[in-house]
Amino acid sequence: MKSAALAKFFTNEMKKSDSPPAIALDRASAEPLYRQLANTLLRMIDAGELAAGRRLPSEPGLMAEYGVSRITVRQAIALLVRHGKVSAHRGKGTFVSGRVVRHDLDALQGFYAALRSQGIEPQTKLIEWSVDAGAFDDGRPVGTDLPVRLKRLYSIDDRPFALVVGYLPQAAAALGKARAERLSVYEILAEFMEVHVARAMVAIRCERASNEVTRLLGLQKADMVLVMERQSFATNDQPCEFMRIYIVPERYEFRLSVAGQFEIARAVHLVPS
Repeated sequence: MKSAALAKFFTNEMKKSDSPPAIALDRASAEPLYRQLANTLLRMIDAGELAAGRRLPSEPGLMAEYGVSRITVRQAIALLVRHGKVSAHRGKGTFVSGRVVRHDLDALQGFYAALRSQGIEPQTKLIEWSVDAGAFDDGRPVGTDLPVRLKRLYSIDDRPFALVVGYLPQAAAALGKARAERLSVYEILAEFMEVHVARAMVAIRCERASNEVTRLLGLQKADMVLVMERQSFATNDQPCEFMRIYIVPERYEFRLSVAGQFEIARAVHLVPS
């Protein structure tokens, strides 16, 4: 064997040894192959062998490595997507999801505070501070006097996961962008305007991302986002802020604890389209 060919041979062998060997699937097991494959990939994710943000092997790669059909691979990936472990992006591939943020709805707390309560310190970027854009914005509730508009991008591990669009009273305009950069919406109300929030109404839905949201959150054109809307009221029962938060679905989870029985069917109300 020539020296060049010999060197190539040993290089290839070293590359093989650097990668963890594929765990063989048990074809005699009653558990479907796609679930076995999903569990195998999940173990690799939990062990850090497939880190957050890393692209999964391609369908042909998984088919060859585990000796399964394309439909088996797709079923396994679909199962991981449903459980928020990976996210599929058309034309780019399937990627391991980052940490899942949990937001408890039991208590009245701000979006930023909900993150920090879990030990998460997100990267934030104030991308807009306008003293009058809210007055001409159809996105705010009808009849509210909230002309100051801000837009803030939240990221975890340098990956955007939420876009906040907030509306505040005219008195907030004197704050200025530099100080707004460092304060959350609730902090602006409490610390700068000395407004106490007495109650809030929250609505959560799923919708197709707009072009702006798609661009800022790094999504695909047809992707869906979670949308959380919050309208807060001061002690005089006047609206003091309104927020709309666009969230990457696989990175966020809402939780609510209720006393007694919670009958979902009776809690459902149809909203005219």
